[in-house]
Amino acid sequence: MSTFAVSALLEASAGLAVQVNEQGHIVAASLKSADVLEYSRDSLLQCRLADLVTGQDQDHFLRAFHLAWEHGSASTQPLQFSKGLTGSAWLELRLVVLNTEGAASLVVYGQDVTAWKQNTDELSREILRDPLTGLGNRLMVREELQLAIERTQSQHTHIAVAILDLDGFKKINDSLGHDIGDELLRQISKRLKAAVREHDIVSRVGGDEFVIVLPNLSTEKEARSVATRILTTIQQPIPLAGHQLQMSTSIGLALYPQHGSSEADLMKNADAAMYRAKEQGKNAYCVYNSEIGIQKEHALAMELSMFQAIRNGEFDLHYQPICRAMTREVIAVESLMRWTHDEQDVPPAEFIRLAEENGLIHLLGGWALRTAAMQLSQWDSVGLRLDYLTVNVSPVQFLHPGFPATVYKAVQDSGIEPHRLVLEITEGALIRDPKKTEAVFEELKAFGVKFAIDDFGTGYSNLRNLKRFPLTSLKVDRSFVSEVCESSNDQAIVSLILLLAKELGLTIVAEGVETEAQLSFLVERGCTYIQGWLVSRALPPQVLEERIHSGKLKLGS
Repeated sequence: MSTFAVSALLEASAGLAVQVNEQGHIVAASLKSADVLEYSRDSLLQCRLADLVTGQDQDHFLRAFHLAWEHGSASTQPLQFSKGLTGSAWLELRLVVLNTEGAASLVVYGQDVTAWKQNTDELSREILRDPLTGLGNRLMVREELQLAIERTQSQHTHIAVAILDLDGFKKINDSLGHDIGDELLRQISKRLKAAVREHDIVSRVGGDEFVIVLPNLSTEKEARSVATRILTTIQQPIPLAGHQLQMSTSIGLALYPQHGSSEADLMKNADAAMYRAKEQGKNAYCVYNSEIGIQKEHALAMELSMFQAIRNGEFDLHYQPICRAMTREVIAVESLMRWTHDEQDVPPAEFIRLAEENGLIHLLGGWALRTAAMQLSQWDSVGLRLDYLTVNVSPVQFLHPGFPATVYKAVQDSGIEPHRLVLEITEGALIRDPKKTEAVFEELKAFGVKFAIDDFGTGYSNLRNLKRFPLTSLKVDRSFVSEVCESSNDQAIVSLILLLAKELGLTIVAEGVETEAQLSFLVERGCTYIQGWLVSRALPPQVLEERIHSGKLKLGS
């Protein structure tokens, strides 16, 4: 092809069109090329085309350049070119080798896709942005963390991933409304941005949960310092809609490479550390360690086993007698859930907490109510009539909208009188949502069910609760009873609880009575009922029935 023909070919192009030699120098350029890049044609003829490509896109261009010479043609994704003195343009290139008067040369065509690229970039930014706070979202932080890992592999520095969960945000959202909750999240976002370095990545990944990526750290101590600064920042009062809101957060930290070599592992381990911080009392940070990982794996295995255990009928109810303190006659029982897994007894505190977290508490709790009520009815049918039976109720279960209906069905299906079912709840349950709790109390009281406060004195003891809620009995926690003969403090506490119950007309049951000395102390101070190993441990229903029939346990009249 002649030089004249190549020149005509270049001028016929609607976009960039230049001819370059094997060294990459521009040897011919169309007038339109000068317009596209805002350089004079003479200036272009003094350049290597690669020099007009900016940043990392030069590598992409050079690969296409060599590929075209090798195979006769090549194309590129949009590349950024410098435009004039300060501007830039995005061009999609097509490179074709031509034989020009016996010598090979390369013609490069470029389509200006700047407007398309800008629209695409804006859409990408929107996809990666949290619309409420303007921070990045989960997708963005995962991409940024992966990039940070790739860069750090050659720099021998550390990355910290901090996962934050606001403490008590749901209560504010529910009580003050979602508009105030949204504004609170925006204020928190600003504080987080101000608490970290400019190049650190702050993102909101959902609800009241945030993730911060801290690249280029020298030591773990630096990550701890940032966590401490964030805790202090979040704690400062936030004036909002006439309120002075006091917030705190729980933070989990995981560091690269010691706590994970991938984005997924770091996020997972930081999340586990955050939950450990919550378990330790909130308003704190926790750095991931192998023990946390083992415990999380154990919890996951237990959760999977729990689903299987429900299907296999591995859960049982045992019953511990409640007796008259003076005569040790059995007048009632407390039903206690038991789970034997792989021939090992799983502590109730462990599987109940797990069931509350995974939602199985409603299934388990409903089963316990039905089973206990049917057992009381069955004992009635064989002449073993107890005054009442108590069932422990989780706060999560108690506040569930379907709980009253579960109670009604258990009572009606079993045929027992409603007043013979006593629901035991802890003091902490009373303050979770007092208004809703009071409504559930009133609904079930109208049905005839009775209520007891379990472990009284160990939690949020508030005399107002004894007046506000329709309670019929208090249970003194075993932690006071166990040391009542040795500790003057425990003696004073138990004596006060007994006096308080008497003045309020509440029945009192002392739990964990194991010695004659403990029993004597309680009887002397007017305790009416006891429960504990001194009389009997919790027993399977058939064993309890046998002991009563054999006279080993005396049934009250």
